[in-house]
Amino acid sequence: MTQVHVARKFRDFIRFHTHITYPESSERRQQINTAEVVKKLDAIGMGHVHVPIIWDGVHLVDEGRLAGANEIERRVRLTYRMRMWKLTTWIDEVFGWSARDVELYLQLAQSLREVDFEHIKGRTDVDRAIANIAIIATAKRSLTQGIPPDTITWQINWALKQVGGLEADEVELLECLPDESMLKSADKIDHEQMSRDRGISSIALVENIDTRGKIASLFADCFGGVRRETEKKETHPLSVRRLDVASRLLAEPGMEALLRISRIANEYVAFQPRFEKKMTPAVDGDQTRMRMMQSYDELPKLAPAAWALKVAAPKYFRYRLATKSFMVREKIKRSDKKQFFYAMLDRSKSMQQGERIYKLLAILLNRLRAVGRREAILGYSFFDSVVHEEVIVREVAEAREEIRRMHYEFFTGDDTDINLALREGIKRIKDLVDDQESEQPELIIVTDGDHGINVRPDELKGIMLHVFVVEEQNDDLIKLAHHTGGVALDGL
Repeated sequence: MTQVHVARKFRDFIRFHTHITYPESSERRQQINTAEVVKKLDAIGMGHVHVPIIWDGVHLVDEGRLAGANEIERRVRLTYRMRMWKLTTWIDEVFGWSARDVELYLQLAQSLREVDFEHIKGRTDVDRAIANIAIIATAKRSLTQGIPPDTITWQINWALKQVGGLEADEVELLECLPDESMLKSADKIDHEQMSRDRGISSIALVENIDTRGKIASLFADCFGGVRRETEKKETHPLSVRRLDVASRLLAEPGMEALLRISRIANEYVAFQPRFEKKMTPAVDGDQTRMRMMQSYDELPKLAPAAWALKVAAPKYFRYRLATKSFMVREKIKRSDKKQFFYAMLDRSKSMQQGERIYKLLAILLNRLRAVGRREAILGYSFFDSVVHEEVIVREVAEAREEIRRMHYEFFTGDDTDINLALREGIKRIKDLVDDQESEQPELIIVTDGDHGINVRPDELKGIMLHVFVVEEQNDDLIKLAHHTGGVALDGL
């Protein structure tokens, strides 16, 4: 993400009032603690944002009205004249220096009037105010770059729509992704393929990317341009972290494809993990539960209250004993049975074409989310003409670390041998499944290979196969997945 330089001549426009809202009409003016907003801004690297922008961000939490053209012009003149010497004020009556930025402020109002601020979802009013501040500051600086107001509005709304519904675990994984330059070398970026995926001309796409990149850089500048860890979630509100992801989506078109495919995978019910919690009786159990007695051998386990009933009401005691209606104590052990997935991921040279890397990572990201929710265990291996070492991910921290390790050098292997990958995947599942407290394992294969398949359905031996063929067709592989009852998509 290249740094955008704002010309010196725009410094007053950046520093002075935004003149967007009517502060006196905001119902939340006295309810929002501005000092708390400023404190949070400092904590997330936005301490350089000027106070006027902070105030407008606070007022927009209440969906404050946008000032009209006459009111904006009046405030612009007043703002600048308050900073002038008396002599300069007199001369300003002739030269009109105080009105020099009126047009820019009117354009800013035009940009923000159509922004869908309702897409900003925050836990508190303060969190939403901070997100509003980031958008206002980005729009203001984008105007100084000569970007038309309607383009600014369109790009910001697109970004807000993309990230508005992101859940916390999605944001956490997307934050861990390496920069696009690490995932794809510059000479491998195929703008023609990108435009085909989006249904627009390549010329429009390239111009669009350039504009998106400028706005993304200004977004990143709002957050100090620093990628942050997310351990202190109270310091980095989810609404702001979503905007940080939005800045990357604007600057890195591949992330858009990644997020789109990850959402497609979420739509398939058959691809959801089966997660089961069980409580099993165990002499060495660390928990105790009460249940109805099942046999007279369990008399020693009766609660003390039952023996007190024998003294107080012997006949009633004998009746309850005959009907086995007493509660007994039992030692139990908790067993969480998670879904076990094993993914075979194609890392051949052809995966550098188009957006194939991002589509592969999208499927991996989808499964890592299940690990992050503690519903699954994931094993995976990359393959080309051979199958490489396996990685087992059980914990959230491991999932984040595996994402950080991704880089495009992984995808420089030889030709694809899908049959070898399938058979090795089956073998590795059988070697691992006995050591895992897991449900019936499922095998996932992500490839762009169109080679014939000679693996028979009976070789899978009850393992469900999910197939994702990236930007190609492979009928044999699709039929094999359908035979096992798994998800099968081609031309992804």
